[in-house]
Amino acid sequence: MVLSRPVAAFTAMKREGGLGEPLFYAVIGGTLGMAFAVIYNFVLRSLTPFGDRHGALAHLLGGLGWILLLILAPLFVVIGTFIGSAILHVCLMIVGGAKQSFETTFRVICFVEGSVSPLLVIPFCGGLIAGIWKIVLYCIGLARAHETDTGRAVIAVLLPLIICCGAVLLIAMMFGALGAWSASQH
Repeated sequence: MVLSRPVAAFTAMKREGGLGEPLFYAVIGGTLGMAFAVIYNFVLRSLTPFGDRHGALAHLLGGLGWILLLILAPLFVVIGTFIGSAILHVCLMIVGGAKQSFETTFRVICFVEGSVSPLLVIPFCGGLIAGIWKIVLYCIGLARAHETDTGRAVIAVLLPLIICCGAVLLIAMMFGALGAWSASQH
């Protein structure tokens, strides 16, 4: 229902009721999606020819890394869900859209993660589709669950991206200015 009718799903979603069930849903969907992504990536890498023995060794060690990633996928989903929920809840608070508790934000993030991550099964473009659809569903879910306007939810979802891009731009400008100053000294 989250994928096909998100407005109805998040309007009807319980805002409280514990973190366990939503987290379990996120872990199942997120692990499934990550497993498909890892398997596709490993298969595609194995189709490339090895140029030398070092390439073969790197691929073999990479295979062990992929297996470790598959084993740790549920842990990564849990950690990512908590961190992502905390960041988005703080952003909602900044824009004045957090009308419910952290648990509500957490439940939205879990249901989006569990519903969208299996889209990674789509070869080649699954990551792009899942990434865009997650952003859309975060906006809809946070707006409905927190009973705030969509504009605030959109700003809250995009705020981390805006801050990161702004920081990178600021650092690039500082290095550019430092380079220009250094060149003018010679």
